[in-house]
Amino acid sequence: MNWLDTENRYGLVSRSVHWTMALLVLLMLGSDWWMEAFEDLGKANLMGLHESAGSLLLALLAFRLAWRWHNRGRLAPPAHWRLAARLGHLVLYGLLLAIPASGLLAAWGSGHGVTFFGLPMIATGPEIEWLEEAFEEIHEVLANLMWVVIGGHVLAALVHQWWLGERSLQRMS
Repeated sequence: MNWLDTENRYGLVSRSVHWTMALLVLLMLGSDWWMEAFEDLGKANLMGLHESAGSLLLALLAFRLAWRWHNRGRLAPPAHWRLAARLGHLVLYGLLLAIPASGLLAAWGSGHGVTFFGLPMIATGPEIEWLEEAFEEIHEVLANLMWVVIGGHVLAALVHQWWLGERSLQRMS
């Protein structure tokens, strides 16, 4: 098993981080539904899990970007697809940064603080209502945009796999 990417297959680290982040992103995007469904358990506990998973996503994003820069054995897309691939990844990574950051700013504005699996990250403080409201709205809009970007990402993978015959799914599975 190869740790580094090659021209034929993504390495173990790239695949593991990709699928871990994908699972966390889907968990986070679905959290609006599961927090409402399990509200009886206590919204504060569920919000703590949501904030912790979002913080973990930020850490994984930083690792993923560093790994991507270090690990340059990837198969380059054809020239006519290169700009679309770069723009798509730029938007995806931008959302992966902006969504948790806006959530952290909204939580900071709420004054309730933020924990990372029980460890305090942002201390409780005074409520800053305009900050909380503004970043809650930004957080929600960006999360909805992420659904569109995920759809585009999946569609691009399927096009590369089935229409262009580039074995994209095998390289990432």
